[in-house]
Amino acid sequence: MSLEQYINEYLPYGKYRGVYYEESLIVNVKGGAPKYTKTLSLVTSIDLASNNLHGEFPKEITKLVGLVALNLSKNQVIGQILGSISNLRQISSLDLSHNRLSGAIPSSMSTLSFLGYLNLSDNNFSGMIPYMGHVTTFDASSFDGNSGLRGAPLVLKCPGYDSDGGGGSIVEDSSDVLVTCGFT
Repeated sequence: MSLEQYINEYLPYGKYRGVYYEESLIVNVKGGAPKYTKTLSLVTSIDLASNNLHGEFPKEITKLVGLVALNLSKNQVIGQILGSISNLRQISSLDLSHNRLSGAIPSSMSTLSFLGYLNLSDNNFSGMIPYMGHVTTFDASSFDGNSGLRGAPLVLKCPGYDSDGGGGSIVEDSSDVLVTCGFT
């Protein structure tokens, strides 16, 4: 572990290489605005589900390296998940479902080795799922409801296809990652 990582994880304020820095958070609640310092690194869980929150996915969340659980589900959060999500090395539960997030799911999510629960369903994600590393431990339900997503673990259903084999079949050419529907 480098000295810089050590300072970021355990000393959220102080002097490093001649530069003074301090993490802080101002919370506006009922007319008051207390400023929190020295305790921001102690935040381990954030649950703001179903709060009608609007706006971009907050990049500042990815600086909370001690975060273990994050639930922003059932809001109106827009934008993309940043690649810096991989800074949350201790995260074990991440629920961003039922928002309006878009763009690609960053491949850096595959490095989140403590992640035991992931729900990115019902958003506007697109592109290939970065199905590698730790992301391979999640099934299709983690990604459902994103019509622009492709790739494992999602299952392509062809028009007219049914489980009895009538009406069509799925043909996959993995060398070109091309999926076509063939009718019998």
